[in-house]
Amino acid sequence: MKSKILAFLQRFARAFWASLSHNLGLKLLSLLLAVLLWSYVVTSNPSITRSKDINGLTAYLSNESVLNANRLALASDPAEALENVSVRLEVPQASYALADAENVQVSVDLSSVRAAGTQEVALRATTAYGRVVSILPETVTLEFEAYDSRSVPLNASITGGDTDAMWYNVSRLNPQEVVISGPSSVVRTIASAYVYVDVTDREASYITAARFTLVDYSGEEIPQTLLSSSSSSVTVAVDVYPTRELPISDDIGDVVQGVPAEGYEVTSVTIQPQSVTVAADAELLAGLSELLIQPVDVSGASQTFSQRARISSLTDFKNISTEQVYVTVNIEEVRQSAWTSVALTFVNTPEGLNYTYANEDFRVRVTGPASQVEALAESGVQAKVDLSGLSAGEYALPIQVDATLYPDLQFEFEPANVSLRLDDVSSVD
Repeated sequence: MKSKILAFLQRFARAFWASLSHNLGLKLLSLLLAVLLWSYVVTSNPSITRSKDINGLTAYLSNESVLNANRLALASDPAEALENVSVRLEVPQASYALADAENVQVSVDLSSVRAAGTQEVALRATTAYGRVVSILPETVTLEFEAYDSRSVPLNASITGGDTDAMWYNVSRLNPQEVVISGPSSVVRTIASAYVYVDVTDREASYITAARFTLVDYSGEEIPQTLLSSSSSSVTVAVDVYPTRELPISDDIGDVVQGVPAEGYEVTSVTIQPQSVTVAADAELLAGLSELLIQPVDVSGASQTFSQRARISSLTDFKNISTEQVYVTVNIEEVRQSAWTSVALTFVNTPEGLNYTYANEDFRVRVTGPASQVEALAESGVQAKVDLSGLSAGEYALPIQVDATLYPDLQFEFEPANVSLRLDDVSSVD
């Protein structure tokens, strides 16, 4: 029985080989089956691996918060040291094509740093496919120093825009200050923080987000590479309104109130500046022609004085270039006129000549401050007739008054001239 079975298997094997050796299709099918079987073995067996190099990677810093908690901070820009890292991977054959720069992360763990100064910090790498065999370079050299932090107020600065026609104002900053942290040597140089707001072509109020700039005590910008802040941007509300220059009324009735001392009056007022620039809605500005001030009280005043006064601005004004002006109120005695007598004196009579004149009834109308006019009405006016440079003959000479004696008065003589004759002394004898 056994021999029969063996004989049958031999006949089957010879028949199968004969069929296979003479059939090309079966040969190809066998080859395909062999390839598929080998692929299955390779992909299903993780122990079959290949090496793969990933170059040009950039490392990132990790655990910087732990470094800061240890009161340390990076003191130099690490960007250059973190570039061009190479990693060698051992990757399963099935994942070889998937392993690339997108799924390899290289980090520098700062939590291992415990002291300031120059430190060698190890690079670490991870991948989703296979395992990391080596990293080149293995370490990076970084500088560290003491960690510092300070609160810095934010200031706003307007740039651009048409300042001759429009008014711009930063009405709100949120936040109003930022906390800046980093290496002590850099933090100590911070003088202020500025938000630069460009209002070019803006014609209406708006809100925007802007970044801030740190400035040192010499006005130079401080790079923020090594610094961290409590906020990366600032919300800025900007008011934008048209402007117009408006004159301030200098009409006495608009400027003063009250009554000066008896016998005195307000003769004029002057205001500096004479105009101001106002920002408001365009419709409101179009309806204004001038501004008024809060009246100056002159009650009982008897001399010129100056004082500050507020402009009576409307509540809808968004801005006014100045809210106060200087007002000078000129106060003088009430002026009056009166007739009085004239005492003539002839001066500078030429040598060898005598004068004779018609002894008319001379009088003068005096105009000026009431007190001075009243005094001269009682005493009369001292006047003179100047004969210098004359020769013999007849003349009509003007009556003159010494202006230094009567600086605030005006005189009208009647008659205005003196008719006189100059003769040689010898002919008179």
